Amino acid sequence: MIEAMADGGVRMGLPRSVALNLAAQTVFGAAKMVLETGEHPGLLKDKVASPGGTTIAGIHALERVGFRGCVMNAVEAAAKRSKELSEAAEEEKSKSKL
Repeated sequence: MIEAMADGGVRMGLPRSVALNLAAQTVFGAAKMVLETGEHPGLLKDKVASPGGTTIAGIHALERVGFRGCVMNAVEAAAKRSKELSEAAEEEKSKSKL
């Protein structure tokens, strides 16, 4: 996510170092707000997304391409693969005891 955001910044003319710093600070700030306030990310988004502003424009672009679904699919795929690897390791452990 940070790399993609930084690439977008470079695409829009920012130097790589500035784009990377801004992207990392954006993700850090969002995570910090969730952790410190305990509020739902959707509520925090509603608080920072001004009508017609940059945040809502970016969110709209992400929603148009199904960003949330993509992230959810990635988490699901990783969890399934983790389970498969764990089961395979247990199987190997059982076989080695024989």
